[in-house]
Amino acid sequence: MNIGSLVSRHARYRPDHLAVVVGNNRLTWKAFDRRVNRLANALFGMGIRKGDKIAMILPNCLELLEIYWAVAKIGAVVVPLSPLLRGQGLISLLRDSDAVMVISNSSFIDVLNPIKPKLAAVAANRYILTDVRGMTGYHDYQALMNTASDIEPGGIEVNSDDLYNIMYSSGTTGLPKGIMHTHY
Repeated sequence: MNIGSLVSRHARYRPDHLAVVVGNNRLTWKAFDRRVNRLANALFGMGIRKGDKIAMILPNCLELLEIYWAVAKIGAVVVPLSPLLRGQGLISLLRDSDAVMVISNSSFIDVLNPIKPKLAAVAANRYILTDVRGMTGYHDYQALMNTASDIEPGGIEVNSDDLYNIMYSSGTTGLPKGIMHTHY
């Protein structure tokens, strides 16, 4: 068993039980699993594959939870970064993590736009915003969700020793260090 299979397992055995409450959003396990599947399929459709690192710079929100679980389902690696990061500090962690995609919200556009040219590993079509439509240079999270299948992604083997996330230390004794966690 791996982290990515846990939501589907709960959706199968307790589909109508409450899974997530974020603000006014209340989702059952079945509904949450479908949303996570949509995002997993959307990311896979954008070329994200097992082992690819996806950075997210978000406050606590429903999308943050969906990203954690969707990334796990397709064997990619989530790299949560603090919304307090700016400039060179953010560039440093994005480069160090080998992130190939960045997911954030509109409050971070003024931070991301100036550094995008300095992030060679993140292709121009690999930036997603969770809360705004039609922003040049960014995909719309909801549009991606609306066009993707809610069926469980298939054909991806994720093992317990595969990398799941990279959390960065605060860097109190030097540069922040990436702490890697597996699915086990």
